[in-house]
Amino acid sequence: MASANTNTNSDPKKKKKKKKNTSTAILIVLIVILVILLAIVFLLTRSKPEENTPIDFNQVVDDPNDDEEDETVDPNAPTLNADLVNSTLEASEDFELTQDEGWHHYLLLGVDGETDSYKGKRSDAMIVLSVSEEEKRVVLSSVPRDTLVYIDGKGFDKLTHAYAYGGAALTVQTFEENFDIDIENYFTINFKAMEEMVDLLGGLELTLTDKEAEHMGDYYAAWGLKGGTQILDGAEVLAYCRVRKIDSDYKRNDRQYRVLMAIYDEVKDMPASKYTGMLKTVYDHMNTDMMVADAIELVGTLLDITKESEIENVKLVDSDHSKTGRYNSKSVVLVDNLVDTADRWREALGIEDYTPSKRLQQISDRLESMK
Repeated sequence: MASANTNTNSDPKKKKKKKKNTSTAILIVLIVILVILLAIVFLLTRSKPEENTPIDFNQVVDDPNDDEEDETVDPNAPTLNADLVNSTLEASEDFELTQDEGWHHYLLLGVDGETDSYKGKRSDAMIVLSVSEEEKRVVLSSVPRDTLVYIDGKGFDKLTHAYAYGGAALTVQTFEENFDIDIENYFTINFKAMEEMVDLLGGLELTLTDKEAEHMGDYYAAWGLKGGTQILDGAEVLAYCRVRKIDSDYKRNDRQYRVLMAIYDEVKDMPASKYTGMLKTVYDHMNTDMMVADAIELVGTLLDITKESEIENVKLVDSDHSKTGRYNSKSVVLVDNLVDTADRWREALGIEDYTPSKRLQQISDRLESMK
């Protein structure tokens, strides 16, 4: 019998129950969920996750930047006030998350490293999966990993660093406070799973530009590639997903989306003989705080909706409403206004009568003051 994937890095406050575009991110997790419904019996063998435990900031890394890949910083980008960036905010005692009636939101994380420990690892791909059974809609909302956000207990920092500081629990809290989104559950999967999954599928057909092919060889040891349409193996696809320096974090999200949808197309049509191998790959590299019964219900809902509707994409943070900034020699994505961002996202989902939380307003005001 398979053992349960558990995660003990959760915040006790997190136990809450609650047209057609494209999507982003390396987050095979959506594919993971859809693959699960091909073998629900396998799910039933899994035991209950351990109870949530508080975040212990004494056990997290001091500097998630230590092992960060070199990045290109725009010398013309505005420099932020370092003192304000590093300052912390007072707790908001009356913080209450907005409840989006008829919608359920889940956080999907692509992690750089094994998911059994968050220390020193970053969530290099992040997406909100939003599901409305009544409206028959599945929406994926991407956020650049370098988006500057407030991380409780740490100050303002890149969104990707929340995972290194406090795992999935702190990342969920960070999304909730900075975007006013009530996250019901999270799913994490590491990049190794994507590499193995692609190889199991026999590779993916992708079209590379000459610059992408050259960069993949120079930086990620994916040698011998040229621009054009070709079949890439797992390691090459992973290199493709990591490309950023030749353009931007936004473009990297677009590349990750193309990979996600290519995997999705392959999984839909793959022979039944590959189901077992795919499921093993998924469970070897995935973590979630969702209960088995809830997971079964979710994948059933996803299957019903995607039979009638295509997966949609709404970029939670896009290039039209953000810009590049810098602090401590690091490049960050500066959202024009966090409150407007949360409001605009809900408009895209058709959610009316949204009132920003006081916590979001507090964070947004501080962010404005440091620009």
